[in-house]
Amino acid sequence: MTQSIPHIMSGGESFFFRGNHIGILCLHGFMASPAEIRWLGKHLADQGATVYGPRLPGHATDYHDMTRQRWQDWYAAAEDALTVLRAQCDRVFVVGHSMGGMLGLLLAANSNTPIDGLAALATPVLFTNRSMANASWIKWMRPYTDQSDSGPLVQLIRDEQVRRGETVVGRVRHGLWSTAAVGELFALSLAVQACLPDVQVPLTLIYSEADKTVGLNNRDMILNRVKSAIIEQHTLKNSDHILPQDSERETVFGLVADFIKRSSNPSP
Repeated sequence: MTQSIPHIMSGGESFFFRGNHIGILCLHGFMASPAEIRWLGKHLADQGATVYGPRLPGHATDYHDMTRQRWQDWYAAAEDALTVLRAQCDRVFVVGHSMGGMLGLLLAANSNTPIDGLAALATPVLFTNRSMANASWIKWMRPYTDQSDSGPLVQLIRDEQVRRGETVVGRVRHGLWSTAAVGELFALSLAVQACLPDVQVPLTLIYSEADKTVGLNNRDMILNRVKSAIIEQHTLKNSDHILPQDSERETVFGLVADFIKRSSNPSP
C-alpha cells in the first residue's frame, strides 16, 4: 500500500537559497506556512547567507492534517532543518516568527546542534486564554474553529505579491483551525517557559505595540528569564501580529539582517 503525498497549498512550499558559510533557519508560525517568512528569507539571502525555510508538519496542506500533529513533531522538523544547515555552514542563526520563535527558543536551550543566535519575532510564551488550556477536551465537542482571514493585511500581502511579480495567493494558511493542534501549541508554550533559563545565545526580540495577538508581556517574560549576555529588543508601532508581512516588514528585515551581521562578526 503506497502512502499518498499531501497536496501543498500554492506558495506553501519550503524554500532554500544557497549562499555563503552563514546559515539562517527561518521558521514560520502556527497554522501558517513558509510564505509567511519567505520575503524575509529572500532579503537575508540577498545579503549572501544560505537560508532554509522548512514547511513544518501539518502546515499548508489539508487542514485535517494538523489534528495528527504534536508539538514534538514541529520541534523535530526544526531540529532536522538545523542539522542540514549546520552540516553546510560555519555559523547558523535561527529566525522564528510567532510559533517559529518558540521553536527557536527550544533549539537554543536544548538542541544537540548549537546555534549562534536567535531572532524572535512576535513570539508568544504565555497564553492566558482558558480555552487553549482546556483544548484537550474541548476538541471532542468542537474539533475545528473558523479562523478565516479578515482585515487589511490580506490585501496588503496580495498587493505586495503583485509588486514582486509573484503568483497572487494572499496569505497561505489554514482557515479552519484544529482544536487539538491549539492544545499542542499551549503545551509547547509550557515547554518553552521551562527552557528559558537555559537560553544563553545572543537574542534579538522584535515585537509590536499594535499586535493584537501577542502582547509585550511575552517579550518581558523572555527578558526576565533567559541568561543570554547579548539581548537586543525592538518595538514597532504599527504592525499587527504578522511582522514579516505587515506594513513595517522592511524595518523587520533590516533589524534581523543587522543582528545577524553583528553576531557573525563580533568585536574582539
